[in-house]
Formats: sequence, C-alpha cells, structure tokens
Amino acid sequence: MAEVIVVTSGKGGTGKTTVSLLLAKAFCRRGKNVLLLELDSGLRGLDLLLKVSDRVVYDLSDVLTGSCKPVKAITVCDVPKGNLHLIAAPQNRHFIPDPGNLKLLIKGLSECYDYLILDTAAGLGKDFDIACSVGTKALIVATADAISVRDAARAAQELRSLSPRLVVNKFSRKNLSAQLPDLDAVIDGVGAQLISVIAEDAAMARQLASGIQPSASSPAVCEIDDLAGRIMGERIKLNTDRLK
Repeated sequence: MAEVIVVTSGKGGTGKTTVSLLLAKAFCRRGKNVLLLELDSGLRGLDLLLKVSDRVVYDLSDVLTGSCKPVKAITVCDVPKGNLHLIAAPQNRHFIPDPGNLKLLIKGLSECYDYLILDTAAGLGKDFDIACSVGTKALIVATADAISVRDAARAAQELRSLSPRLVVNKFSRKNLSAQLPDLDAVIDGVGAQLISVIAEDAAMARQLASGIQPSASSPAVCEIDDLAGRIMGERIKLNTDRLK
C-alpha cells in the first residue's frame, strides 16, 4: 500500500507545489512509482510544470463525480522510467471533493503506487480538511517569514494526528529578521519536527518557470533528493553547507 503524503503550507507562496513536484521526481529516481494528485481546484499548475497540459483530458472532478474511470484521468509524465503520473486539479474553482469518494479513490490508487503525493490548496479551508482525512504522512512547507510561520503553526495543529514534519523552503540567512533571527526560531514557531531545509535557489526557480529540468547539482534539488531518502527511512543528515 502506498504512503499518502499531504503537502501543505498554510499560506500561499511558500513553494509547496514545487516541493511536491521535485519530491515526486526524487522518489522516481529511486525507482518508486509515484502519483501526484493535485487538489488546488481552479488553480491547476502541475500539468504546466510537467509539460503535459496538452495530454490532460479528464481531471479529479471527473473521477470523483463518476464521469470517467480513474485510469482515464491519469497522465503519464516524461520522466526516464515512466513512473511518475499525475491527476490534475479541476478547472472549476468551486469544486470541493466529496470526502467519501476521495477516500475510496485513494484506497484504490494506493494498490498501484508506492507514494501518492497530495498537493493541497493554500490555506486551511475545506479542501485542506479533506486532504488531512486521507493522508498517512504530512509535510508542512514554510518560509522564514512571520506570516508563513504563523500559518504553518496553525496547519501543524490541524495535522497533529499525522505527526507532520516541517520543510523550511527558500531559506537564506540574509532573509532572517529580528522576529525570526535563526532557523531554530522558525522551527519553534511552527512547532513541528524539522525534516528538511531547502536553500533559496533563484536559478532553479527560473528553470522551472521556463519548463527546464533543474540541474541535478542544484542545492535545492540535492536537498529534496535527501528529503526523499529521509522519508524512505534513510539516515541522512542535513547538509548546512548548501545554505547561504
């Protein structure tokens, strides 16, 4: 059965979707079969980042309303082993998944994959609650700013049954403040156990925006590869030399 990883953030702009995408690719490089399930209704984006938007015919709403079978909504993505798949978010921003139907879908998909990664909508609304109800693990993606930390702390409280782990993204020491003077203050502010610190990487962000696969030597890509290993149970220490 697959691990169902809920990736959330509290507020938007933390890079949650980028982390979801690169984590999925990192699992694939390790030989795992991965499905990205996009839950951000009305704000579909993973299909563009994966350059498969022209292949997406059906989305999550079509599956959950019975308009098509799940296999019709699964898009195979261009990774070397063909082991990364996507179910895109609905275009209708008002669509809210039925919790019971989503649970049944997750249960069925779990028999076909090693990891299901649920890229949630920003915020703590109904979609967030539904995603929490079907997850087996949770990652909270936050940046080192006061608003992100406060909202991530609220998400951590809501996710406490899943023992959420904290991913500090876009980290740069030059962006720290009197309110959050160091990494420890960020961790304490969120109140979740740290699992990864991803360095600010402007070059990687530009590459992704242009549809270019980031370099394997990118500090952010290297850290997310280590994150995948930690989730899989490998003992990998944080490499603080990557942090600026």
